Amino acid sequence: MIRDLAVGFQKAQEKFPAIIQDNYKLKEGVYIRLKLKQDWESQSAAFEKNHVTIVRKEEEPQNIELLNWFKCRDYLSSLVDMNKPVDPKKQVHSNNPFALFMKKEVFLGEKQGGKYTAEENINRYLLAAGRDPVRQKWLEMIPKNKNDKDNRQFFQASEYAVMLTYLESSERLQLIEEITKWYYSNLAALTEYIGQLSFKNYVKLFFTFDSSAPTLACERMYAFEYVLYTIPKIFNSNDYNQLVAGELVGLPNIDMTMNSKKPFLEHKTMGSQAPERVTLQQATLAKQTTEWLAAAKPPYATNKIGYESGFIPPTGYVPPEGTFHVYMDGKYNELYGFENVPFPPTTTVQVEWLNILQLKDPAGDEKYYGTIQDAEALQKTISSRFFRGRMNNSFIFNEPDVKAGEFTALMAALYLQSRQAFHDWFYKGTTISLQGIFAKVTLRLLVEQLVHVETSRMAELGDAFNLRLSIQMAIDDKGGKVMADRIKGTMEALRNKLVSEELAVCANDEEFYFMAGQLAHYLISQSRAQKITGEMYEPFLRAKNGHQLKKRLEEAYMLYKHEIFSGYHRFNQAFSLVLGYVPETDNQGSARELLLAGIFAYNLLFEKTVKGVE
Repeated sequence: MIRDLAVGFQKAQEKFPAIIQDNYKLKEGVYIRLKLKQDWESQSAAFEKNHVTIVRKEEEPQNIELLNWFKCRDYLSSLVDMNKPVDPKKQVHSNNPFALFMKKEVFLGEKQGGKYTAEENINRYLLAAGRDPVRQKWLEMIPKNKNDKDNRQFFQASEYAVMLTYLESSERLQLIEEITKWYYSNLAALTEYIGQLSFKNYVKLFFTFDSSAPTLACERMYAFEYVLYTIPKIFNSNDYNQLVAGELVGLPNIDMTMNSKKPFLEHKTMGSQAPERVTLQQATLAKQTTEWLAAAKPPYATNKIGYESGFIPPTGYVPPEGTFHVYMDGKYNELYGFENVPFPPTTTVQVEWLNILQLKDPAGDEKYYGTIQDAEALQKTISSRFFRGRMNNSFIFNEPDVKAGEFTALMAALYLQSRQAFHDWFYKGTTISLQGIFAKVTLRLLVEQLVHVETSRMAELGDAFNLRLSIQMAIDDKGGKVMADRIKGTMEALRNKLVSEELAVCANDEEFYFMAGQLAHYLISQSRAQKITGEMYEPFLRAKNGHQLKKRLEEAYMLYKHEIFSGYHRFNQAFSLVLGYVPETDNQGSARELLLAGIFAYNLLFEKTVKGVE
């Protein structure tokens, strides 16, 4: 997963080394720049020039230079993971002595039940960031091997030698002592000042200073501290580290991890128990790739990242390439979903929404829906028409809650059954997995909404039925077009028979079931109930065959016959069409679909004739 993404990220990083910081976002809180050589009273007057406040869901401050200063140091001072802190009590969330990250309530001493004062937290943290504990962390990375006593010198011959030399330097030790003294003298005044500010979440302090050593500039020392903290934490656990061909390899911290809950991952008969091992460089690259993902892409969403164009916006022609589909959580930056799709990032989706049921708008004109031009609009439309809005955004990992009268258990089951197929269409442009289930799933969703969803309306369900037929034609031209042609042909044939002066009979089962649906709609519309609900159609839908369906229609007629003019020619013709025919098929499959089409379609019994309204 991350290893696949790292290939494209590494190429982008070679062109733009600051690709992570360019996308990096500060967390909510107050960020303060402190001068180590001045007490708080002296520098508090210039507070406005040395702080930014980040508020969630609001734009970042306009002071770009200061903002970038904080972004750089915040990135270098952040923990790899909350489970890998410098402070053993996890009260301080920064990784080096030059920065201090604490939750607002902990720093101000407002946390209920807090065991430690801010001063105790800081002293403990600075001790943990000292030379000996850091050196010990680095030594723990080296695997113990009795046959090779030179292993302890492994890092002295590596690119990290300069950082380890810095760790032992007197300059670092002196700075930590000065920082300790600064907190001792100024913490109370600083706490009182910060307590008057309006902000949420974090207090983040960053020291700036002039180094006595020309090669150890302040920013360079932040970078060294980042390496000193990060490398010993880069593997999931240092218990599996090995030196192989002069390289240190270990269990990766991303993608594949091991703990007591995953005993099945452990190798029992091999020299290494770890199921996977990577080098330090590979582990570092994977960490940086994850950081870029977290900074540049929204969490809890399926992000489509082209093999190369996904990391840097292309400036010209992009040759054909595949796409990584990545779904990341927003808390731990873990990948919940990953797929390597051999299709380009952009998908072409177009559905012409046809009015096959000949529905009318309030003005009496035939409805026109237009064409759905892109996948995003199509997803929103399908979500609202069939899933009551539950299929918005990145829905592939969603499990909608059941709500009586709004979203039934069957609708939730159909959602789970079909979400992967819809996801494939919206995000990959392929309809192969959807073709076999779309017609059945959407028909059951329409029936469920008609009968059990209190807020559903016949007009909206009719629009959805039209959309369903249009999508069927778009994804499976053969089956969808056949049903659309059947409905069109049936409506035209029945329209002529209803106004005929001769005795008319149904020519086939299609006319019977469609006309039965029309009659059901007409009879229910005669009800004087204050609210006509879809539940009133349930007896017709429950009828198993033509005989039972006729019975239900006769029962409905007996209920509402007082509302129907006895000489109403269209109604009499429609009833004789249905009662005089014996269908060969039961009320299922395409017959049931035609019954529903008859219910949702423009009702021919209300149609005006040349002579006027009947």
